[in-house]
Amino acid sequence: MRPIILIIGFLLYQNIYAQSLDSVPNTLTIKDFWQQVKAVHPSVKQARNYPRMAAAELLSAKGGFDPKLYGNYEQKYFDKKNYFSIGEYGVKVPTWYGIEVKGSYNTTRGVFLNPEDKLPTQGQALVGVSLPLLQGLWIDERRANLFKARQSAGFYQSEQAILLNDIAIEATKLYWKWLFYYQQSLIIKQILTVSEQRFAATKATFEQGDRMAMDTLEAFIQVQDRQYQYNEAVLDYQNATTQLNIFLSGGKNAQPIANVLPASNTAPPLSISTMQKDIIFQNLAQTQPAIRLYQYKLAQLDIDRRLKQEKFKPKLNFNYNFLGNGFQLSNIFNDNYKWGLTFSTSTLFRVERGDVQLAKIKIENTQLQLEQKIQDLNNKLQQYINECNQSVQQIALYQDMVKNYAQLLALENARFNLGESSLFLINSRELKYIEAQVKMAKLKMEYEVAKASVAWVTGNLVSNLE
Repeated sequence: MRPIILIIGFLLYQNIYAQSLDSVPNTLTIKDFWQQVKAVHPSVKQARNYPRMAAAELLSAKGGFDPKLYGNYEQKYFDKKNYFSIGEYGVKVPTWYGIEVKGSYNTTRGVFLNPEDKLPTQGQALVGVSLPLLQGLWIDERRANLFKARQSAGFYQSEQAILLNDIAIEATKLYWKWLFYYQQSLIIKQILTVSEQRFAATKATFEQGDRMAMDTLEAFIQVQDRQYQYNEAVLDYQNATTQLNIFLSGGKNAQPIANVLPASNTAPPLSISTMQKDIIFQNLAQTQPAIRLYQYKLAQLDIDRRLKQEKFKPKLNFNYNFLGNGFQLSNIFNDNYKWGLTFSTSTLFRVERGDVQLAKIKIENTQLQLEQKIQDLNNKLQQYINECNQSVQQIALYQDMVKNYAQLLALENARFNLGESSLFLINSRELKYIEAQVKMAKLKMEYEVAKASVAWVTGNLVSNLE
């Protein structure tokens, strides 16, 4: 008869201890949490400003080619005489290849006017062009600024991706930590309930004269110990909830999650195969925003180097102006014109040589930083892939261990009910069972963090959470 009772008791307690913790209501998934982070986190709002900054830089650089209105007027009046009155009003239009088009209207009056400044009585309209023949023909400050501003769009896009990626991994770690502490509290709560039931049963058998008072006391101490463990677990869960709320507290519209439960993750853990790992490493340069950021930096520094290199050329500018009679420009192709050449060059080129050397050093240092960044990312990627695959193996191992500990504990409880075991042995079995379940939950958390870290290193975490 005893073997039958033992089997029945074993099956009963095995069912109690093997209850799934995945029956928790799905109230807040990691993707739901990320959407809330995106809506209220200040750094996410900061990231949204990066495209605007790129657009502002591009607008400013294009402004270097805006037409410029100008005007100046000068008069000298002395001893009741108008010595001279000179005025010029016009517009300058910068164009590509350094060419500048000019249109103006000039007036001069006065009794002591310089002969070369004399103009027709009705003034003189002028249309001119200035063309750099050497320095500034292929690149100048205006075009360099525009080239760099065009690179800024990709630069700021990479900055935005890096910031969002970093916020996403921080949010992900907090979420899985929050889920772990919640599951830990469920595990201990389950054992506490069983301990309370055992104490009630032990107390009842003591009152019937089948148990000693010491058994009742020991069962009660176990209840107290489990209550203490449960209180500690609840505190950990509450603190984790507080950390999540603090993470969201920067947003005015943040919704507190103090009364929200995390959603259990029922997806099976998967290893990263050798083929998948090879593909991840091959695509790292295309997917990781930090690498792209350095590439845009190098492109901008190369533009600076080209501009500095251009300064070695002498300045040789050709100026040609068509002159009118008043506003009449009908004879501009005959003999009404003014032209000239301006030339200047450095002698020792010390400024130019120093600037080019400095530009090359900056490029070299940035290239070295990029190489170091790639090496660091490769090392981190290998580390997180190893952690992910190791966690998968450990989870599979602990799944069997938890099942075995549950069977041992159920069997020990059945034996205890038959009077063939002791509360000391049950307590020992329960502690091992608790440790195995908590370790199992922690391994799942570590797996999720490692998997997210792989996506973080590759720059794909945000897209995975969308």
